[in-house]
Amino acid sequence: MNDSSHNTDSQHSDMPPPRGPWEILWLRLRKNKLAMIGLFILVSLYLMCSFGGFIAPYGMNETNKYTVKYGPMLLGGYSVVKTGELIGEDENFEDVILSSYEKRWNWFTGGVHFHDSSGSFTLRPHVHPLREYESWDEYGEMEYLLAEDRNISIPIRFFIGSDERHEVFSLCGFFKIHGNFQLMGLKIEDCPKVDNIHYGLFMMGTDILGRDLWTRILYGGQVSLSVGLIGIFISITIGLFIGGLAGYFGGIWDFLLMRLVELLLAIPGLYLILTLRYALPNDLSSRQTYIMIVAILAIVGWASTGRMIRGMVLSLRESEYALAARSLGGSSLRVIIRHLLPNTASIVIVTATLYVPYYILGEVALSYLGFGITEPDSSWGLLLKDCQVTEVMKYNPWLITPGFFIFLAVLAYNFLGDGLRDAADPRAFLGTSKTDEK
Repeated sequence: MNDSSHNTDSQHSDMPPPRGPWEILWLRLRKNKLAMIGLFILVSLYLMCSFGGFIAPYGMNETNKYTVKYGPMLLGGYSVVKTGELIGEDENFEDVILSSYEKRWNWFTGGVHFHDSSGSFTLRPHVHPLREYESWDEYGEMEYLLAEDRNISIPIRFFIGSDERHEVFSLCGFFKIHGNFQLMGLKIEDCPKVDNIHYGLFMMGTDILGRDLWTRILYGGQVSLSVGLIGIFISITIGLFIGGLAGYFGGIWDFLLMRLVELLLAIPGLYLILTLRYALPNDLSSRQTYIMIVAILAIVGWASTGRMIRGMVLSLRESEYALAARSLGGSSLRVIIRHLLPNTASIVIVTATLYVPYYILGEVALSYLGFGITEPDSSWGLLLKDCQVTEVMKYNPWLITPGFFIFLAVLAYNFLGDGLRDAADPRAFLGTSKTDEK
């Protein structure tokens, strides 16, 4: 008997400790490397955009007419090459020599570098100021070329104070916190006072108005990323309510609600979004436009969720625990909310994660077409609107950088959604050994 009890104890010692369904879901998710990469990317994006006011070196709408469409300093810088000389006349009609220059982009040369003005190596990053060079053509026409003055290096300061209070944190555009400090920037006392010299820290370059693109991306992410979360929360709530009613009561309620769902699903999503947006006035404020976009995306997106919830509730309403709750006098609303809908939570979370990219892309499409977020606010879709001109890819390719962040966010959500779907599927782990679950 002692041997049998000893064998039983040894067998129990080999068993993993009891875990709840959410803990098991997390353990399975951690084994999916792509899902964890997607989760890490999303957490990084949301944190980065939430602290956008602290990370960004400038204000969202701070313009500089002298630095329009300047390239990303993180990847290099412009230099000028003298291409020739011609003889012209000055104000006193005397002959003078006029120089012609050509502006060239240098990959990973100039821009952000690690040496001071004397050429000595330093661990502190520096940038060159931008000088206006006068270039003359053979017709006597002059233009200004903006390029680096590589004889001067200005240090980049970290954790510096600012003269005016500005946003340092906001939770996806809400609950803003203001302060007088920022992560990095240039100090005025480090910049020598020289004519025709302009100073700037443009990691990702500047847009068509001379605004820092990196700053606009950080602030734009607050809108684009929050639209997906808030929109999916509203649509999931509507879908749970409509699907729960249709699946539990059936009959005429099920018929009417499912016909409404089929009507919404029969209309192409993008055309329905544009129709709803066009039906609203154009003179809305930025905050009203934001709320309107979230509402439109939620109205369009709840139908598929509602139909899925309806099918699950149909299969769960005859389960033993649901019948027991009704036999004990529980009302229909209590049975739906306390017993049926919680059992759909894992599937709802997976579905929500997979659907968030469609809300992000919906906001991008609206803003890109001019029906969404408008100036002076920022969103990733609005930033891409500057890329509608065909010459952008040839002369200003850095303006499509917001598209990379859209791609990254959508890809990360898809990775995470696929991982959650596999982790929530019990059939995918039927062959998993007990030692693997530890």
